[in-house]
Amino acid sequence: MSTMVPSEHPPIDLDALRVMLGGDENLVSMILDKFRAEILGDIEQLKSLQAGDQAEPIRALAHRLKGTCGNAQATQLSEIAKLLQFAMAAGELDQAAGLIKALDAERVALEHYVAEQGY
Repeated sequence: MSTMVPSEHPPIDLDALRVMLGGDENLVSMILDKFRAEILGDIEQLKSLQAGDQAEPIRALAHRLKGTCGNAQATQLSEIAKLLQFAMAAGELDQAAGLIKALDAERVALEHYVAEQGY
């Protein structure tokens, strides 16, 4: 597994998200609210699945989370979800706890950043 190094970039590219959404600030705010709630729920579900000792449900949810985060321009979250997806596909259940913890830490960083930006 790759070592997780804090990114020099913001946890989400709000400029790219704005462009993707046609510059509509109300839509950006609505999408961010939905995205934040969804990733919180997904990470909580990953924590629960981790106790089940089965790689496939974790892999499937990590795959979905990877796409969701990529679409929302949250690249670092997407990359961590990809690492989790690949680790579970390889049957490396021992990697789950650390990667899920990294996802949650990056989610918290995203929450702080988005709040600082007024969302």
